[in-house]
Amino acid sequence: MCGNCFILTELFKTADSNPHQNYFPILALLKEMNKQSRIDLFAGDCPLEEVERHLSEEKHYTIQHYFKCVDCNQYFLIGACIRGMPIYKCLDDLKDLKVKSTLWGSCGSIFEE
Repeated sequence: MCGNCFILTELFKTADSNPHQNYFPILALLKEMNKQSRIDLFAGDCPLEEVERHLSEEKHYTIQHYFKCVDCNQYFLIGACIRGMPIYKCLDDLKDLKVKSTLWGSCGSIFEE
């Protein structure tokens, strides 16, 4: 695990203490790390700038984004549900997950291949 991943792993661990309150600050950090090319938006339902709008419109029940560390290939999943709890998961790989089929959108580097 590299320095980028250590920060996110610790942040995701503590996020569950107040998942709703922590969602947008963590998403803001992920956006910034993505802009700095420290992590890659691997797959997501929408561009990061549109998350708040989609949640407030309530057209989709969930919004998920998978990020990948550019240094060590650790994956991170952050998701929001309009009537449920946000999720924060650190994933070693995505082998068993059918990422493309679980998303309603097609944003991220997996769709650019």
